[in-house]
Amino acid sequence: MSTRPARLIVLVLAAALGGCAGAQPPRPDDDPWEGYNRAIFAFNDAIDTYGLEPAAKGWDWVVPDVAQRGLSNFFDNLRFPLVLVNDLLQARFHDAAATTARFQCNTFLGGLGFYDLAADFGVPAHVQDTGLTLGRWGIAPGPFFMLPLLGPSSPRDAGGLVADGMLAVYPYFVTIPGLTAGLGAIDILNRRARVLDQVRDVKAASLDYYTFVRNAYVQRRWKLINGEIPTAAEQEELYNDEVFEGYLEEGQ
Repeated sequence: MSTRPARLIVLVLAAALGGCAGAQPPRPDDDPWEGYNRAIFAFNDAIDTYGLEPAAKGWDWVVPDVAQRGLSNFFDNLRFPLVLVNDLLQARFHDAAATTARFQCNTFLGGLGFYDLAADFGVPAHVQDTGLTLGRWGIAPGPFFMLPLLGPSSPRDAGGLVADGMLAVYPYFVTIPGLTAGLGAIDILNRRARVLDQVRDVKAASLDYYTFVRNAYVQRRWKLINGEIPTAAEQEELYNDEVFEGYLEEGQ
């Protein structure tokens, strides 16, 4: 192993383990690994542009919106263990009770989760992950960090992804040939199809797409950790109007 990658790994681990978050919001332009991040971002964007986006357009043309929404609901329902555990770790017991009630309602009365019946009853979904839990425990995010294939992250959130994977439902079906990979591929393709217009508009309006994605990610995670956790519908908006308009006003 060369010294440069080894040094990068040490820096990532140090940033992930060090310090408390404090009260100061992060600076999105504090990007000490920008060269590496831009290289990985270009790699990810090429895969999206020439592979995932064309496939998502075909999926969007074939699969009706109502079916896409149903699939999104189904996969969100499978996040039950992940959401419940993080609700409990954050001592959000009311949210934990709502998460359990939603899963039971949607699984048994909503067609395995394809229909979000619980939302009709006034119990909307909310989003949780281990990165949010670590942030609420006071763990600093560290610098912006772009992950191959997985996209924007930070040392803290990247570490949280490990726990997220252990709490996911898919891996426990790995003994059934092709099921895990097939479910994961459908989930990714369906989610990409649902943001086709949004990603296109952001790319068209951004002078520097990398900078926009970095700033939007850092600001969004700060808002999630220091504010109320949004509903699943709000979370689906990758780049909310507040971040988007602020970016344009800055002339980025």
